[in-house]
Order: sequence, then structure tokens, then C-alpha cells
Amino acid sequence: MLVRNAYTHDSRVEKEARTLVAAGHRVTIVADAGPGLPAHDTRDGSEVIRVARRGPRLPGLRFALHELRLARRLRGLGPTVLHAHDSNALVPVALAARGLRVPFVYDAHDLWLGRPRRERSRIYFALNQLYYGLVERLCVPRAAATITVSPPIAEHLRHRYRLRDVELVPNYPELTNELQRRELRDLPGGHEIDPEAPIVLYLGGLMAGRGLEQLVDSIGRLPSVQLVLLGSGGLSGSLLARATERGARVHLLAPVAPGDVEAYAASADLGVSPIIGSCLNYRYSLPNKLFQYMAAGIPLVASDFPQVREVVEGARCGLVADTTRPEPIADAIGRILADRDEAAAMGARGRAAVIDRFNWGASAAVLSDLYERI
Repeated sequence: MLVRNAYTHDSRVEKEARTLVAAGHRVTIVADAGPGLPAHDTRDGSEVIRVARRGPRLPGLRFALHELRLARRLRGLGPTVLHAHDSNALVPVALAARGLRVPFVYDAHDLWLGRPRRERSRIYFALNQLYYGLVERLCVPRAAATITVSPPIAEHLRHRYRLRDVELVPNYPELTNELQRRELRDLPGGHEIDPEAPIVLYLGGLMAGRGLEQLVDSIGRLPSVQLVLLGSGGLSGSLLARATERGARVHLLAPVAPGDVEAYAASADLGVSPIIGSCLNYRYSLPNKLFQYMAAGIPLVASDFPQVREVVEGARCGLVADTTRPEPIADAIGRILADRDEAAAMGARGRAAVIDRFNWGASAAVLSDLYERI
């Protein structure tokens, strides 16, 4: 497998690797080097190899040399199958697969060409889109299989590249026998959380387009409620400043290990997934946090996208709302917290749905079967 990060907190790659090891495969994850991280490591039965980016700092040249270095490293491992995690892994994987004459799998964690521009310049973003548009056009149809995380992304890829099948391997949570609840107040900085006020929880990155500004504003409309942001990102400072301006009680806590997320989430009263449809990738998303809240047994408020509504209303585990404005978010939060018995029932129904069908076991079965076919 090739993943273009340092492979420290990538829960999807970790779960897929464990699944394939359990199915009898020998798995190696090639990742980018990171400060203080070993070049060689083992994790859950998989070998981890991190490759440093070296070379002259000329625009494009260093990038191209690293792509070739990764391809050589993959080829040197002599795998029988290669696995590209997202489009930025496609070129090294496709080159190595061609040289070895082995099949490869394309794993679309996101709709790569539908992602937001964020802080990138318009020229950089346009060139990036042009490059990866060409990469996908050349490589995706040559993959032995394509897998992704949500039905809309699967349908988009199937139509765009005229693929016969795109397998759904949603990033559902892994289940343990029993949820071991942990207190958010026990985390560093958690002592400031009011033990008497309801906790609204947001899990994940603090980035633009996630509906976080609207969420903070909605909390300003609910003076008896406090918001806990369990994550990190470039918006952390501006969100805390915004909370002060709006009179919202907001606490920022550092991320926890992927295996501990549901345990800490269980001590919240409600979870929110407020991502807004500012780009195609967001509109087509099926956020991980949706299922993490459900696994934690807490009710939730989520964006009103068709694939999200299907899950939330199908499981009767919360409410969907227009998350582009603070008023509907505040209204949905208030409605859930106003009826504690129904809120508890929503949480219980959400966890039951995860146990029944929205769990990694369902995704693992698809992935294992796919590899057996390949």
C-alpha cells in the first residue's frame, strides 16, 4: 500500500491493513517520512516503510523525483498486488504495477478533483486540478478495482471513467464488545468543561468548509450549552476568537488516538457533523464522525445531504439540518436536548444500527472478497 502521509493517524489505512493481514495477506505500507518517525516500523502485523523526500527545491522537480523514488521502492518490494490510497498515490503505484506486471487497487478516500481550494493560490490549484485530472484519466481505468467511501462518490467515478464497478468500502468504525466510556473532562484542558452543562461535540479537523463558523454561532444562541472541539487545524484560533465575540462557550481539546474516539465521544450529550456543500467532495461525503457518534451511543445533528439523511433518518438516531446557517443548527440541537428520553433513545438506536450494519466488519468483508477475486 502507498499512502501519501506519515501514517500516524490514518484510521482507514490502518483498518484496511489489519483486515488484509487477518485474511492471510502480508501487507507493507509505504508512507512519507515525518519528523521523529522511524524509517522502518511494524504495526498490527504490517511492515511500515517511510521514504524521505530529497532533492533540489526546484518547482516540480523535487516532486517528480519523489514520485519516481516511491515507484522504485514499491517495485523493489516485489508485491503481488499494489494499493493506491487516493489519487496522489496513483502515479508511483501505476508505474510500479506496470513494471512488475501486477494489478493495483485505487482507493478513493475522497473525490480528489472535487476538493476545496482552501489556502492554495488559484494558479497552484488550477495546475493541481489539471495534473490530477490527467493522472486519474490515465490510471483509474487501468486499476484492477476501484473502491471508495460513499455512494455518490462511487457513482461519480463510475460515470466519469466508465467503470463497470466501484466497490463501496465505507469508513465505518470498528466495534469492540462493549463501549468503555471515558470523560472528555479527563483530557488535557478538559477541566474547564462545565460538568453541569450539556456537551455538544465536534470531532475532526478544524478547517474551512466544515460548517464550524456556523456551529460556533449556533452555540452562541444556546447559552446553557457548551461546545467541545476535539481536533486540530488552522481555524482553531479564529474559532475561539469567534466564540468570544458570539458569547459561545467553546473548549478546544487535542485529538485522541483513533481507537479512543468513540469512548471519549460517549461522554458528550450530542454530536454534530456540520460540513457544508462548498465543494463536490463535501456534498458527496459520508463523514466518519457520523458513525463515530452513532457508535458512541449519542444523538447527532448532521448536514442535510441525501446520503447523510438516508443514514440518520433510517436509523432514527438524530436530525438533519441546513448547516449553512446557525439558526437551523441551534434549533436542531435545542430540540434534541429538550427531550432527554428521546435523545437517549436516538443514541441507543444509532449504536444498534452500527452494531447491525454500519460497522467495519461489513466493509472488511467487501475488501477481503475483492482481494480474493484479484
